[in-house]
Amino acid sequence: MVYVLSKTGKPLMPTARHGWVRRCMRDGKVKVVKRFPFTIQLTYRSEDAVQPLTLGQDLGFGTVGVSVTSETNEVFAAEYKIRTDVSEKVTERRSYRRTRRGNKTRYRAARFDNRKRKALQPSIKQKVGTHEQIIRNLQKILPISKIIIEANNFDMAKINKPDISGKNYQDGVQKGFYNVKQYILARDGYTCQAGKKGCVEKLHVHHILFKSRGGSDAPSNLLTLCEKHHADLHAGKLQINIKKHKTLKTATMMNIVRSQLLKRNPDFSEAFGYETKFEREQLGIPKTHNNDAFIIARGRHQKRTQVFLIAQKRRNNRSIQQNRNGQAPSIREQRYKIQPKDLIEWNGKRYIAGGMQNKGAYLLFWGEKKARIVKRK
Repeated sequence: MVYVLSKTGKPLMPTARHGWVRRCMRDGKVKVVKRFPFTIQLTYRSEDAVQPLTLGQDLGFGTVGVSVTSETNEVFAAEYKIRTDVSEKVTERRSYRRTRRGNKTRYRAARFDNRKRKALQPSIKQKVGTHEQIIRNLQKILPISKIIIEANNFDMAKINKPDISGKNYQDGVQKGFYNVKQYILARDGYTCQAGKKGCVEKLHVHHILFKSRGGSDAPSNLLTLCEKHHADLHAGKLQINIKKHKTLKTATMMNIVRSQLLKRNPDFSEAFGYETKFEREQLGIPKTHNNDAFIIARGRHQKRTQVFLIAQKRRNNRSIQQNRNGQAPSIREQRYKIQPKDLIEWNGKRYIAGGMQNKGAYLLFWGEKKARIVKRK
């Protein structure tokens, strides 16, 4: 598909008539305004008659499926690989700031008093913004008249215990206990669970998956250890082979993303997961993010189109100095013009940039299953 804009910038119906596009480009009747997806703009006045298009979006933590359909064709299809490293980057930035504040030569006072608590955490805010931005970008090149998102609402209790129902939602495992710690100690019989000798009397409650790595205060992630073995474990002197519990971080975050999208965009319509699954199985279509989006967009027997695979990347790495284990800090004097995942052309072939090295003297890029380093001219 070639996506078409009117002379005033209004999105028109896309076309698959590549011969007509080439002739118009040769005669100067159109100009290219975007390379991906390939979009042209007419230089002459034309009729603005369009057909109604429906956009379906399959929400996702790491992959988002999108499909835009008309009554006869699917005019756009893509799977977006979105960022999942925002929480990690924020934690890394916090550690760098803490280090700088402790440096006497570069001291900067803490700014807690003039910081305002945000309504959403940065990782969730980024996901909501990404889902919205995908839709806004498509509205710039396609005359979309209806937007439908799959509004799944994850049941945390049923994920942990599939047969739960009725009153059992209220009668949890902690019923009758004063707090979580009391329940964990009673569950483990007030005994250290390290399975080692030399236990001391004082008991602690240990997080199996550390909170710094996304662990929660759920009972399945807590364990009773004595003070001695708890200290040895954190010091790296002791290892305990315990299966880490299944985290519900992804499901919790997607519940928030769903509610925020519907709250901020009241014109969005909802589709539900069980409906999508039923229709997909009726048509015999395999489960993928794009196929789910096709069903959400009321796709049934329309002619399918090529699926774009799009990866989201950071617009800019603001870190000028990075600490590397066992090596001196890497100092960059400037922001490089070529950033990782940029599309570059070398000797008539296209590659994906991997980054700059040696203060911008060399460029690392991938292509043809190889990695090359070329000195910058």
